Amino acid sequence: MKYVLNDYAGAIKDYTAAIRLKPDFVMAHINRGITKVQLGQFAAAISDFNAAIRLKPDYADAYNNRGTTKVQLGQFAAAISDFNAAIRLKPDYADAYNNRGITNVQLGEDAAAIEDYDIAIRLKPDLADAYYNRGNVKRRFGEHAEAIEDYDTAIRLRPDFVNAYINRGISKTQLGQHAAAIEDYDTVIRLRPDFVNAYINRGIVKYQLGQTSAAKQDIQTALQLAIKAGDVAAKTAAENALRLFNE
Repeated sequence: MKYVLNDYAGAIKDYTAAIRLKPDFVMAHINRGITKVQLGQFAAAISDFNAAIRLKPDYADAYNNRGTTKVQLGQFAAAISDFNAAIRLKPDYADAYNNRGITNVQLGEDAAAIEDYDIAIRLKPDLADAYYNRGNVKRRFGEHAEAIEDYDTAIRLRPDFVNAYINRGISKTQLGQHAAAIEDYDTVIRLRPDFVNAYINRGIVKYQLGQTSAAKQDIQTALQLAIKAGDVAAKTAAENALRLFNE
């Protein structure tokens, strides 16, 4: 209950008490590790997943969780080994295939990533993240029409999937579908009014359409949000866009 209420420190205290009473309580180790991840305590989380694996070597979820945590630490090759173990123990583990795909992208293995996403989708056709991730690889390949199809499915499965709207808007812009791209950015802003990149992207598309005044307004909004959030990268992107508009 404390985890659900975002009381992560309290949840860790409870899991620790449970482990003290029953040191071989596998799920307490797993859940404490998952909670530590929420607090950014990645090394400590891995220690918990290690304990769970030591207690139950055939527990696929423990390997998957340890793998995703290793990704957070940039330990991509080690993460792949964990996902491989999870898949070996549970061949229909769609989430492990999806996570291995994400990690393969980090290693520059885009073709292998696509294969992983394909398998994840075949095993779990309603896994929105797999469509989104596959769409991202296709977009980087310049396959924008195919990427849009994947983003469409991801959004149908998860109508509030803001990153899918953002990236679909990018692909639509590349295909010259400017009005449709603006609609996607409008949706993102409605769902997340503080999403800086949505204003930047929409402003750029409006500028391309000759709507200079509206474009500048979007970029000014993005700049204000970036400053408020302390987002240096977004602030720089907004300033660069304004500079371009004023040339």
